[in-house]
Amino acid sequence: MLQILLDRALDHLHRGQPREAAALMHQLLDSAPDHVPGLQVLALAMAQQGAAETARALLDRAAVLQPQSSEVWINLGNACLQCRDPAAADRAFQRARALGSQTVACLLGQGLACLALQRFVEAHDWLARALLLEPGAADVRLAYGQALAELERFDELAQCLEGLGGEGLDGEQQRALAWLWAQAGRDEAALALYRQLLGACRADHDSRVRLALLLERLNRLDDAAAELGQVAPAALHDAGMLPLVQARVLRRRGQADIAITRLMPVLSQALPVAMRAQLQFELAKCHDSLGAEEHAMAALAQAHAAAAQAFRERLPVDASPAVLGWLQQRLRHPAPATWRVPVEDASPPDPVFLVGFPRSGTTLLERILDAHRQLDVLDERPALEVAIEQLRNGPDWCDEDLDASLATLTSAQIAQARQRYWREVHRHVLLPHRLVDKYPLTMTRLPYVARLFPQADWLLLLRHPCDCVLSCHMQAFGMNGGALAFASLESTARTYAAVMAWWEAQRQRVPARVHVLRYEDLVQDLPMQLEALMGFLALTVEPAQLVSHQASAARTRRINTPSYAQVIEPVNAHAIGRWKRYRAYFSETTLATLAPWVQRYGYRLD
Repeated sequence: MLQILLDRALDHLHRGQPREAAALMHQLLDSAPDHVPGLQVLALAMAQQGAAETARALLDRAAVLQPQSSEVWINLGNACLQCRDPAAADRAFQRARALGSQTVACLLGQGLACLALQRFVEAHDWLARALLLEPGAADVRLAYGQALAELERFDELAQCLEGLGGEGLDGEQQRALAWLWAQAGRDEAALALYRQLLGACRADHDSRVRLALLLERLNRLDDAAAELGQVAPAALHDAGMLPLVQARVLRRRGQADIAITRLMPVLSQALPVAMRAQLQFELAKCHDSLGAEEHAMAALAQAHAAAAQAFRERLPVDASPAVLGWLQQRLRHPAPATWRVPVEDASPPDPVFLVGFPRSGTTLLERILDAHRQLDVLDERPALEVAIEQLRNGPDWCDEDLDASLATLTSAQIAQARQRYWREVHRHVLLPHRLVDKYPLTMTRLPYVARLFPQADWLLLLRHPCDCVLSCHMQAFGMNGGALAFASLESTARTYAAVMAWWEAQRQRVPARVHVLRYEDLVQDLPMQLEALMGFLALTVEPAQLVSHQASAARTRRINTPSYAQVIEPVNAHAIGRWKRYRAYFSETTLATLAPWVQRYGYRLD
């Protein structure tokens, strides 16, 4: 009789009839109050009705009665997650694993608990194991995608989401997918799903705010403002997201003073450190636009402190990469002449690599080049890094001896790495023309490029070192792009000096065809500078290149850099000499670090 009641209750659950299932389980437990399967099914029925705390209490009792059942602990862990108690969920899933459970349900639950506890590296590992067991499970892919997004592994995130659509997902899962699509750069898919969600529920204010954030990122300010006008702040779960996007839109519309009034109240509240960092960076931009340098620098100090804390939360010390550690990979001797021999294969022509220290104007130049009909731009995608990683995984590779590692590569290994590069490129660019690979710090991969692409061209953009340093310090690059290296003007200056010293030293050892131009010259005399640059590439200037901001403003895909707002404006010299407003904050040590580079590249400190 008990089994019959249990089977009937399970059938009701599968049919979406939790009330009927609960009634049967109450009947069962009246005659057998310690029946653990009955307690579990009743808990599931209560959870489906939104009574998470009741479900948890039932499962707590089941765990006391049957402490050696991993299934009970898994169900209890899921109930704790529903009750927003990830610490208790973490303990429950650990207990299930200690009892030998390695099921998808257990690994997924453990990963979700770690996500909620902001143990993102650990969450990634558990969810990766779950995904191996069940690669087609949407709930596993969404959770794994969230871990990748938190770790800012956006290209892997895009691959994780390939083929995953919104159909068959519940509302919460669709909201998660829309956000992950936006993080991965699938903007049109994210926009469409947000519109679908809001069509089904206009009161979904959290989705509306995230839609507005995406629209601002796509330079659609009027659309973003229209969405913000429909938001009811009291209904939001995320206290920081609304003032963040409001401030961005207001500042870009010339209302930085009003933007500050949106930011200050929320900054007095308890916030996740990653959100606090974003808000403080935005506050600094608002103060900067108003000419309030002291307030801007104070906000930046707060922003970088929060960003560093968020970095430590996401990547523990033993998992954190050394700051600038990859610069240790360098040639000790001149590259042999054989490196100059073209590679004969079926690949497209070797790329043009557009590089420069971050915030030197590479995004502006990228937009100008992308306006040419015979060039296609790869916008800050790690295609080269993927190829390099393939090389470094070879059996005889040694980072400490880059000379030998590169010199002993076989023709087959080079061909395979080149093919891997182009496969990655083709994920983002159709490539009927010559490729411009824009990734500023590819300049620190010069030996690899020389070995794999001996006919590559280089475009190196320079800018006043002090302006570069100030601009980098003022940007929220994310934890993979400068959370530690750009934390102060002094550390940013050291980073600048280290990168430029590496580049200049390696250019003495590696054959490279390089065209150098300065940002200041580019914006002050675009036609003349563009004529020389296009002559270097054996192409002629096209009229569209002189008004590239028009194409940028009409672009539907995002621009993958912090400069996305500037490149929709006509070329101008507004940013030249900006550092002089902040000269009082450049210490003597900082200026001494930069002085050799100021002189070397023809700039001045007065």
